[in-house]
Amino acid sequence: MGLELAVMVYPHVDGADHAFADAFEVDKQAAWLSEAAIVEHHRHDRVEVRGNVGGHYVDSDDEGDVIGKKTLEGALTGGLVGLVFGPAGLAAGLAVGGSAGGIAEAHSAPHRHSAFLDEVRGDVPEKHSAIVLLAAAEDADQMAAALAGGRHRGELTRREVPDDLVNVLQAG
Repeated sequence: MGLELAVMVYPHVDGADHAFADAFEVDKQAAWLSEAAIVEHHRHDRVEVRGNVGGHYVDSDDEGDVIGKKTLEGALTGGLVGLVFGPAGLAAGLAVGGSAGGIAEAHSAPHRHSAFLDEVRGDVPEKHSAIVLLAAAEDADQMAAALAGGRHRGELTRREVPDDLVNVLQAG
C-alpha cells in the first residue's frame, strides 16, 4: 500500500490546532487536510485524538467516566466538612467534594490502547500536540510543505507504515 505516518509535533497542547487552522486558511482544498488528525498528549499520559485516521473519523479521549467510587468518597467527605457550616455548607460540600472525586475518578481510568494510539503515543511527548497523517508520500509532502511555511513551528517525523499495521488502522 505504501502509506507513511507523518507526525508534526508542536511544543504545546494547542499548537497543532493553531497550525492546522493556519494551513486551512491558506489552502482549504488541500487533500491532506481531510486525511489528518490532531493528537493532544496531556498530563498523566492522557491522549486525545480528533480527525481522520485510515479513512475513519476518530474522536476519542483517554479519560474515564466521572462516576465511580472516588466520586462518592469525595461527595461524602465534602458533605461532612460542609456540615460544620450548616445546611448550605452541606450542599456546597457535597457538590465540591463530588466534583473533585469525579475528576479523580476520570483521571484514574486505565489508558486506552489501539494500534493507532500505541503508534503515536511515543511520537508525541506529554504536554505536546501533533498533526498526524496516515497517507501516501505525496500527501505527506504537501502537509510538510504547508506546515513549514506557517507561523507555528513543529518537528516532523515520517516513516513508512508496514502493510499489516495499515490494515489494522484502516479496519478501525
